[in-house]
Amino acid sequence: MEERIRQYEKYIKAQKGKNVSRSLIEYHREMLQNFQHERLIHLIIMFFFIALTLVMTAICIWLLSVTPSSSWLEFLPTGIVTLLLWILSIAYVKHYYFLENHIQQLYDISRELFERSK
Repeated sequence: MEERIRQYEKYIKAQKGKNVSRSLIEYHREMLQNFQHERLIHLIIMFFFIALTLVMTAICIWLLSVTPSSSWLEFLPTGIVTLLLWILSIAYVKHYYFLENHIQQLYDISRELFERSK
């Protein structure tokens, strides 16, 4: 998805310097709606992963407090799952940050296209 947005930004910036047609504006609007939809889906998934990560972190903390130190192997699978969820959550936050910033840039391009079409 990141590469698709980068390619589209490159394309629309190249088209922005040319004569702005109504079809280009409509195409840009449609692409922007697609990217907004993608951003919404990733926001929902990101919240799910973060909530699951926080729940698993709380379970790990609880298990550490009730598990005797001699049986740490029983805690290991839960700890590994929690660590993986933290890694996935951080990756999702990074990806969503990219989506949000680039869609904001596309909003600016939309404004420029609209102004040039007058």
